[in-house]
Amino acid sequence: MVIDSIRISFVAEVPLGVKSLREYKQPRKIYAIETVDSAAHPGFDVVFGEAMYESSAAVLIKQDNISISWQRNQVHVLCPLESRLDVLTALADFGFYEGELHRLESDVEVQEPLAEKDVEFAHRINHRNREHWSRFGETIERFTRDRLIYARLCSQLAFPSISLSPKSRQIVSKLLRECNIEDRLEMYSDRLEALEELYEGANDRVADYRWYRGGHILEWTIVVILIFEAIAMSVELGMHIYEFNRDSKAEVADLSEEFEANIIQVANDRVTFVKKSLEPKTLGIVKNLRVQEGRMDRKSGEVTPGSTLEKGLDDEAFQNIPTDGIKAMLLTDSKNEKIAQIQVLRAGSKKAK
Repeated sequence: MVIDSIRISFVAEVPLGVKSLREYKQPRKIYAIETVDSAAHPGFDVVFGEAMYESSAAVLIKQDNISISWQRNQVHVLCPLESRLDVLTALADFGFYEGELHRLESDVEVQEPLAEKDVEFAHRINHRNREHWSRFGETIERFTRDRLIYARLCSQLAFPSISLSPKSRQIVSKLLRECNIEDRLEMYSDRLEALEELYEGANDRVADYRWYRGGHILEWTIVVILIFEAIAMSVELGMHIYEFNRDSKAEVADLSEEFEANIIQVANDRVTFVKKSLEPKTLGIVKNLRVQEGRMDRKSGEVTPGSTLEKGLDDEAFQNIPTDGIKAMLLTDSKNEKIAQIQVLRAGSKKAK
């Protein structure tokens, strides 16, 4: 039985009971099969017979006793019966890879008119046009996927597959040459590159604009935080200065109770003294009482601290106190209720004449 026409279809899975004509892994995995249903799957019809009329879009090639009139959706073939398998495998290979290239070219053709309108949005970024920004990102992602497909497709369209028979490779080579595949690949790459530059630039400017707006907000946030931090540090510093001044005043108040007196009695941790010929007065002592010797200059009246009396009030200087008492400089505590320091005065020596 002579088959007048068949259809080569490209399917993701081979139906049960059907033998695949060719299997492809690049640029995507797919199978070429012979079918009779012209609408079920993408592909093209192969008519074994001379075309009723010649289309200006048809590509004509001849190889020995084989004649092929190629169009994307329908191919007319004149060949011996024994050459049909070689012709079909060659047409399947060329049809699949040329169809993938045509799909990429169609995607660029659809995008180019929209790209012309996007030039304004891509070069002058305004916040009111932000509804286009997400589309810029989606478009460049699609172009990146197309670029990856293109890279894999180039290697397949450069030379016929070595898995084909010599006759099939010759047919594919002529179809590649006559359909200007090399020029089409180069032109597609140039057109795709122009679109990539447009939308990559748009994405970069959108990112810069977002950083500009977000960066200002961040900068003002940092400035406000630094202002609050400076205020907190100033308040803390002011509190420290206030406390320091308060403590300093308290210390000065403590030291202001230093006076000269004559100690006339020491007993039971209490000291009786006479101050400026007044009536005797008795005060207790603090736990950490400091007792030391002091030298008074006869002319200036200044007292110079001397050695510490380690025994404190138990020192022999306080054991046999004379009737007129022991001259000393006394320092009371902050409340002026107890004696905090005693300096037993000794007269300074005279200079030799």
